[in-house]
Amino acid sequence: MENHSYEQIIGNSSAPYINGLIAQGGLGTNYSAATHPSLPNYLALVGGSTFGISSDCSTCWVSAPNIADSIETAGKTWKAYEESMPSACFVGDSYPYVQKHDPFIYFNDIRTNPSRCQSHVVPYSLMAADLQSTSTTPNYAFITPNNCSDMHDCSTSTGDSWLRQNLPTILTSPAFLSQRSVLMLTWDEADLSGTNHVPLIVLGSGVAGGARSSLAYNHYSLLHTVEVALGLPTLMASDASAVPMSDLFNQLQPSSGFEVLGGSLTSGAGAFSCSAGQLGAFVLGGNGVVWWKTTNFNGWSAWTLVGGDVIGNPAAACQPSTISLDLYTQGVNLALYHRLWIGSAWNAWENLGGSLTSGPGAASCAAGSADVFVLGGDGVVWRKSFRTGTWSGWLNVGGNVMGNPAVVCEPGTSNIHLFVEGTNHVLYHKLWNGMSWGPWENLGGSLSSSPATVSCAAGTVDVFVLGGDGVMWRKSFNGTTWGGWTLIGGSWNADPGAVCQPGTTKIDLFERGGDYGLWWLELPN
Repeated sequence: MENHSYEQIIGNSSAPYINGLIAQGGLGTNYSAATHPSLPNYLALVGGSTFGISSDCSTCWVSAPNIADSIETAGKTWKAYEESMPSACFVGDSYPYVQKHDPFIYFNDIRTNPSRCQSHVVPYSLMAADLQSTSTTPNYAFITPNNCSDMHDCSTSTGDSWLRQNLPTILTSPAFLSQRSVLMLTWDEADLSGTNHVPLIVLGSGVAGGARSSLAYNHYSLLHTVEVALGLPTLMASDASAVPMSDLFNQLQPSSGFEVLGGSLTSGAGAFSCSAGQLGAFVLGGNGVVWWKTTNFNGWSAWTLVGGDVIGNPAAACQPSTISLDLYTQGVNLALYHRLWIGSAWNAWENLGGSLTSGPGAASCAAGSADVFVLGGDGVVWRKSFRTGTWSGWLNVGGNVMGNPAVVCEPGTSNIHLFVEGTNHVLYHKLWNGMSWGPWENLGGSLSSSPATVSCAAGTVDVFVLGGDGVMWRKSFNGTTWGGWTLIGGSWNADPGAVCQPGTTKIDLFERGGDYGLWWLELPN
């Protein structure tokens, strides 16, 4: 929305719908725009900088990374929906559409790539069709009303009516209701008479109705919050130094029994346990590098830097009956990377190649062996194996999936269990019996995360996922049949991590809470 201060909107009787939204979601009471006038604020929201622009110029093109680049690199989807835009990727003004409120058109790597631009920077009228299914709804949508609907040239009540007519379509869409979703409503700038104090209203997963934050946030904070939520690296110094708005998402408490381990995570956790009574997890921090934390149940260690330049969830696997621990990540160049811990020190990072669209899933069924599973650009699962000191090539496992694969070795057998989230958000399972793969098995559910899996003994397998409401659920196999879904609980915003301590039936779970810290729970036997 446009050109209205916090005081002009909050409590204004001409904006009854907007003020009613506050009771349903969160309100940033100390949120500010970045500057004046409009254009540099829009650029800050998607580029992490004003790029030295201080006017609403029409040909001040920008050659710099933007959030669309980060989203595509992470294998996710985006669109900018512009009301009254006469055609996709339109350059210039066509009132009431104005170019200065469309930041993506200013980036050279978007505007000068016709196929990319026309498929991503589109008229707002196309959004309703995209919202009809989860598969056609982008992971990130930037919505700009036209110059009347946004309150720039028309009244506050006109803008309030536009939101009343349009927001319910988003808030009741299949994607918003069945997946972790957040809508953020803000104004580009206040009028020129004050402190640039503008409203911020947040609705969706993990936000309690009536939540308030008085912390000093701005457009860079909003961008950093989106980056953290989508597992993206920061773009510039301004968004990297801005504090994510985690307190607005932390007013729904995670499940009782979980212990807070702290940190500021931009990923889920890669859990590991190399022996009974020993436990740890790898995560990505806000700087895009890997950190780890361990315990021998006499207290948790501090966070320790592992390094790397990575995206997505890390995966870890202990080689049985050894002191070797293997860490796998997706690099920013989309290749698979491996690093080996040999009990007291890390070996160098090893580039295993590939072009990944997911984080890896990894397992080690015997000393000196490893199996890693990833998604390729074709949405298919691929496997790379380590045997007798040599890595295999990539082997096609198949599937039509999304997210990060999860894999576990079944103790005392040759079985490897592979779990994925299908593009229909259902859990699928595939079994390797030591010689060949079985068929894909549909285990049902309505997932909003990738799975995590453990096997504590021959004939037992447990899988953990998040449902559409961000709550954790469990499904167990007893050697003969799969049970139903059982509730673990909580309110989470990343893929779960899970591990079974070797030689025991102790299952440990890790999740990212609304504070973007790491949370841990050991399930009772």
